[in-house]
Amino acid sequence: MTSENSNNATSAPKKAVLLMAYGTPYKTEDIMDYYTNIRHGHKPSEKLYNDLARRYKMIGGTSPLAKLTDNQVSGLQAALDRDHPGEYVVRKGFKYIHPFIGDSVDELVDSGVTEIYGIPMAPQYSVYTAEKDHVQAQEALKKHPGVVYHPIRSWWADKNLMKFWSDQLIAMKDLTDRTDTKVILSAHSLPKHVIVDGDPYYDEVVGNSKAVAKQAGLRDDQFVIAWQSAGRTGEEWIGPDFKETAKDLIANQGIKTIISGSLGFIVDNLEILDDVDIELKDEIEALGGQLRRLQMPNDDSLLIAALEDTVLAAK
Repeated sequence: MTSENSNNATSAPKKAVLLMAYGTPYKTEDIMDYYTNIRHGHKPSEKLYNDLARRYKMIGGTSPLAKLTDNQVSGLQAALDRDHPGEYVVRKGFKYIHPFIGDSVDELVDSGVTEIYGIPMAPQYSVYTAEKDHVQAQEALKKHPGVVYHPIRSWWADKNLMKFWSDQLIAMKDLTDRTDTKVILSAHSLPKHVIVDGDPYYDEVVGNSKAVAKQAGLRDDQFVIAWQSAGRTGEEWIGPDFKETAKDLIANQGIKTIISGSLGFIVDNLEILDDVDIELKDEIEALGGQLRRLQMPNDDSLLIAALEDTVLAAK
């Protein structure tokens, strides 16, 4: 038995990929603790809690993010096992709910891993968001000297992810070529002071949007860049807001069809299923327009290929 355990430990992968995401409540009862974690230990007011619970209820009670992250983990594991058998183990870690990033790091190190590639599951890099994932991972690694950490920051320009988005727009050419159609490419807004302080996120989102549009053959007048899902704080967030943009296009510029592409996200989470599929759709339809939304990468083979490319390029 001792010999068998020793052999298994010897053959266990020494490299790990840690997919790091925001996380989501697994059930309604998780919402309060999850929201409290987001607020750094401060419980939300009853009004804030009820509003978030309402939004989850609108999309069926919970977000599919957790399941989709599991699928991404298994998909990337299968790809790496195929191309680099026995070299890597893939795990997930969440920022605001279990399994927390730090706990996943501890488990990986305990299993014998000596190198960890950390990938925030947001393709554009921001000190305000993605870097906090790395900070949590590196904080956990202070207990494990000698383990090498590779922080992966920006991966939006991967050819597979670019293809995923641009292929959908190419397939809609008959629609995008209409003068009464406009494409809105969006990403999560951030507090404006973050960008003023030199964060690269704004430039990466704009660069990503223009690159996708170009690859899809869109002219500059066929798309606009806007921002979505701003936080409910007293400070100014990056704009213009995509709902206000859509309303102006329909009410004042003769647009009938909006095509929404949320390039700042990779899964069908709350910001997609509620902010786009319900709130944006309602605003557009109230003015007599219609919404078409690009599908999210989720666990698509092109997303898995993008993640594998990103890991291997970080060597």
